[in-house]
Amino acid sequence: MGLGKRTARAALVAAATVGLGGIAVATAAPASAATIIGGIDVSRQCAVQEWRPLQARLLDPGNAYSWRCHSPYTGIDYGVDMNDACRRQYSANAFSVLLDARNAYSWRCAR
Repeated sequence: MGLGKRTARAALVAAATVGLGGIAVATAAPASAATIIGGIDVSRQCAVQEWRPLQARLLDPGNAYSWRCHSPYTGIDYGVDMNDACRRQYSANAFSVLLDARNAYSWRCAR
């Protein structure tokens, strides 16, 4: 998830500017906030993610990481690439954002 990388990068810049012993103090520019651009259509993603169309399957609505793309032919479940879903649905620079890990329906796309 891109937002976490940006936040970590800003923290590293801020830590580096403090210097040894906390003598030098500088401010880092704030990380730009992501803009939510829409939701993720998991069914659509499952239809295009693998070499043949799969069905979206939710194992636990209380767990955001329980989405699967299910093959009724083989019985195999595949993970859903939420970042790829955002890129396919919106634009090449879109990425997924999870608002609440305890809510499977809280995935969003941002840029």
